[in-house]
Amino acid sequence: MEECELCGRQTSDIYVVDVEGVELRACQRCAKGKKVLRTELESSKKAKPGKPWQQQAKPKREEDKELVENYGEAIRKARERMKLPIRVLAEMINEKEHLLARVENEETHPTIALTKKLERALGIKLTIEGTGESPQKTGSGSSEEATLGEFVNDKEG
Repeated sequence: MEECELCGRQTSDIYVVDVEGVELRACQRCAKGKKVLRTELESSKKAKPGKPWQQQAKPKREEDKELVENYGEAIRKARERMKLPIRVLAEMINEKEHLLARVENEETHPTIALTKKLERALGIKLTIEGTGESPQKTGSGSSEEATLGEFVNDKEG
């Protein structure tokens, strides 16, 4: 059984769909109305036997490394600061409420597209810039890890 990356539902029928230029693995219900690139059955014919999705999993882990620590809490705090119910935020960025709840609880890592939508809508930074500097070198200059507040304050100032 696979997990739909849009709604989190467990399903054996996985469709790879294009959502705003990002390939996502979706259940049949979430794949409706989206451009289906391939199904698990089609890709298993072309891929090595056993694990047809293994090649796609590696880039995801690299993308996950770019997220700030406690990204879910940062999203929730920013949403609450703006007095937005999760339902309203989901409608604003055209995403499912269930997916946003899973991201806030850090049960699911957001895609790059979703991360960008959340950053724009909430006015926060969820990724660490690839400048070659470690997060400790930004902010107040202390040897402790930088906080999300330091990133936001750097952006404002």
